[in-house]
Amino acid sequence: MDCLKATLMPVAIWALSLFYSVQVLFYIAVQFFRKPHSQFWVVKKRPYPPQCLQKHDYGVNKLITVNGVKLHYVENGDPSKPLMVFVHGFPEFWFSWRYQLKEFAKDYWVVAVDMRGYGESDKPKDLSAYEVPEMVKDIKELVTALGRKKFTLVAHDWGAVICWDFLAQHMDMLDKYIFMDAPSRSVAHKLMMSTKEQFKMSWYIFFFKMPKLPEFFVRLNDLKMFEASFGKCCTTEEVEAFKYTFAKKGALTPPINYYRANFTVNAKRNVRPPKDIPHVPGLYLLGEDDRFISKATGPLLQKQFNNLEFKIVGGAGHFVQQDKPDLVNKIMREFLSKK
Repeated sequence: MDCLKATLMPVAIWALSLFYSVQVLFYIAVQFFRKPHSQFWVVKKRPYPPQCLQKHDYGVNKLITVNGVKLHYVENGDPSKPLMVFVHGFPEFWFSWRYQLKEFAKDYWVVAVDMRGYGESDKPKDLSAYEVPEMVKDIKELVTALGRKKFTLVAHDWGAVICWDFLAQHMDMLDKYIFMDAPSRSVAHKLMMSTKEQFKMSWYIFFFKMPKLPEFFVRLNDLKMFEASFGKCCTTEEVEAFKYTFAKKGALTPPINYYRANFTVNAKRNVRPPKDIPHVPGLYLLGEDDRFISKATGPLLQKQFNNLEFKIVGGAGHFVQQDKPDLVNKIMREFLSKK
């Protein structure tokens, strides 16, 4: 039975990848016939960053080399205070945490990192460089290089996927943690295999496994996907900050490689947390209107991680920390103030 499953699963994954790719190709064909004389696949050149990236008060740009890669990060606050590390998701970079960098710099030494493959950080070419265990090492070595043994970890989307693994392996390093809008890989797998809701929500995961086509799709209409993702929670200039970052040569493939490297039959599975000890206090936030993550993830994560609170962020979509920054910051503060 296991042998049959191992044979059929890759076939099913690639069949779904092809299925969703055909739909995307149909969309592209429609675009072509609607605008036959326009180069809707061309991204305009952006030689200079928007003002919100050139002059800002979110923190100071730094570089550090850990686990064989150079990581860019923005830090703010007093280095003598407790450390708080922010880990972004897709399609984001450190800028997604701008509201939290300013708010929590009052009480913490805050660090928002560009994950490997993103922003100003190194972009390894080998697909295996984007397997979850490598990013877990990045975070551990980053914190160690910053001279800390304990810290508070805040993560969103892909950052949360990675950080559930970090939590299971290095719980002793954490004071508290706050993860947003993404479950652990084992919970995601369970829901995708057992519910239609999460399976439908996750269609893009299968599509992103295809070579080249996902990058082409994201570039369409001058990276319009970023307007769709952030248009409701960001100003025009802030959306331009995302476009500027991802318009750079080679900026799209590494982030999409996170999907290619980890959603496979042979991908290294996440480490389960120990069940016989009290877990470090944690908070899981999910946007009320999240179109990608099922609310069923909360109770399942609470079964996997004891001492975990689960809260729905009212009126927020998938990018909760940008959709409802004041509310999210308030919820975070209330949780962090608990003894």
